[in-house]
Amino acid sequence: MLEARRSRIEEAFRQIDSQKKEIENLRSDYERRVEKIEEEARAKLQSAIDEGRQISREIQEKAREDAKDALTQTKENLSLEIAKARVELRREIANLTLLATEKLLHEKMTDDKHREKILEMIEELEGRS
Repeated sequence: MLEARRSRIEEAFRQIDSQKKEIENLRSDYERRVEKIEEEARAKLQSAIDEGRQISREIQEKAREDAKDALTQTKENLSLEIAKARVELRREIANLTLLATEKLLHEKMTDDKHREKILEMIEELEGRS
């Protein structure tokens, strides 16, 4: 009876040791799995961060290109407007020169009369500015 009891107690201790080892193995396996999941989560998070940064760089580059294109277009439009203004100014100068020449040719000019007409044309030009 004592021997049977001792045998049952030893068997119970062996089962306890076996269960402890099994629990330890399960705990180790669980910790490895958790660590692997955390590592995968960090990798996915870093990948998302890298992708976000890349998208940000692409958006910034596109904005720079768009701004550069807009500036180029504005400069071209401005150059065209300046050229048109110069053409118009040349036409106006030509018309004014013809008008002045016509006035001068229709009148007999003395030096005083000539100076007077030039001053009148200057005043007229200043008035149009």
